[in-house]
Amino acid sequence: MSVRILATGLTGTIGRHFGPSVGDLGVRLEDPTTNFGSSLDNCVVIHSAAAVGEALVRRDLRRSYSVNVTGAVELARAVFRSSAERFIYVSTSHVYERQPEVMFLSESDSVLPQGQYALQKLVAEELITEVFRGEPSRLTIARVFSVVHQTQPPGTLGSTIMSLLRDPKLKLNFADDERDILSPKVIAGILVSLAQSATAPRTVNICSGTATTVRETARLLLGNETFSQIEERVIRGQSQTPRIVGNSDVLTNTIRKAGSELFAASVVDWELSRQSS
Repeated sequence: MSVRILATGLTGTIGRHFGPSVGDLGVRLEDPTTNFGSSLDNCVVIHSAAAVGEALVRRDLRRSYSVNVTGAVELARAVFRSSAERFIYVSTSHVYERQPEVMFLSESDSVLPQGQYALQKLVAEELITEVFRGEPSRLTIARVFSVVHQTQPPGTLGSTIMSLLRDPKLKLNFADDERDILSPKVIAGILVSLAQSATAPRTVNICSGTATTVRETARLLLGNETFSQIEERVIRGQSQTPRIVGNSDVLTNTIRKAGSELFAASVVDWELSRQSS
């Protein structure tokens, strides 16, 4: 399917990896009510811009709500009124209910957000779904699991791991927790593949289906030699959410790439980042 792809959030952790095939939609979430008209003919819009993370959201709940909910919904309405082919809303796996007994979370599993960030994303999901109720095939909700990279901003797992090198007193707790990690470059590629797909599901997990402990995540980001230097500060144990791993079947059937292939590509990204730093 040959389409133009426009996106928000091109300077963000994921969006900066979209590449030259994706253009900037050119809207501000504080005022996203643009009348696009026919300018989005044969176009798919990826909405990846957001105030991300619990700490950032709680720092200013009013502003984060205006970005994550109000701005996202108004943008969805503007896209719905336009001639765009499809709207891909980038959400998060944090909307799912904590279910430690569930080995792989599927798109149909129950939702129960545990924090303000997840709550805002779920509210936006529900309101945007209502916007596209008359034409549901024009909407895809992409629930991203764990984004991990050496260059992530503060408050993220990647940033915490890298901080172990700078702060000798810092510890990484709950290292036995299992997460479904992918690099931002791989996630960006998945979103582009979804946009290029002739058809896409209403909701899709952006994941590999590979369970990786926080301990192993640190080793992948740092490399074996560097990891050995901080290993004693990687503390075993599990949190109240010991496992968040997705079922990747819907994604695999849509973009024709196995979860293991996506995870392997992420490992290459992390290795290349180590070599270039």
